[in-house]
Amino acid sequence: MTSEEIQFYKKEGLPELRENIRKQPTIEHPIIFYGSSSFRLWTTVREDVGNNAILNMGFGGSTLEACALYFHVLFEEVVSPQKIVIYAGDNDLGGGQKAEDIVFYFESLYRQIRYKYGIDLPIIYMSIKPSPSKDNIQSEIEKSNTLVEKAIQNLTNISYIDIYTPMLNSKGKSRPDLFEEDMLHMLPEGYKIWKEVLKDNI
Repeated sequence: MTSEEIQFYKKEGLPELRENIRKQPTIEHPIIFYGSSSFRLWTTVREDVGNNAILNMGFGGSTLEACALYFHVLFEEVVSPQKIVIYAGDNDLGGGQKAEDIVFYFESLYRQIRYKYGIDLPIIYMSIKPSPSKDNIQSEIEKSNTLVEKAIQNLTNISYIDIYTPMLNSKGKSRPDLFEEDMLHMLPEGYKIWKEVLKDNI
């Protein structure tokens, strides 16, 4: 992680997340959605998934590397979550990281979660989505998803959720109609797919 990225998280990303957490209802045993702005911008997640126990801990510009690096800080006061849902990785790959890096950061985050909360806490890992703005690295996204899914098979009490495949068109390509003009962040149509995939797992 570069010094510029660290300064961004300290000055913008983390303070913004703390403010968003402060604005959300206090939940004794939350289901935590932790990761990038794909979570942060999902403002209707409680209604869509049908669970008011969700605490949205997505933060802008987040990478999976940042999720692992700042886990101990951001979860310091989170005492007893009932589940953690993870989504990140787009920004890592977009910044030049490789699939092997994604696996490394995922495993680091997994170990930290287990160290803090033990083996009984269920974890859900969501695959990296196929954003049109990332079409040039689609093969690296697919490789990342494959490697993480394989790694998860050897871990305990963690589920891999594929949201990559349901977001492709019939030709196996990304769908611009699911995304905002930046072709990275999703429209409600994209979140509808996430809702359908997640609703039976939360």
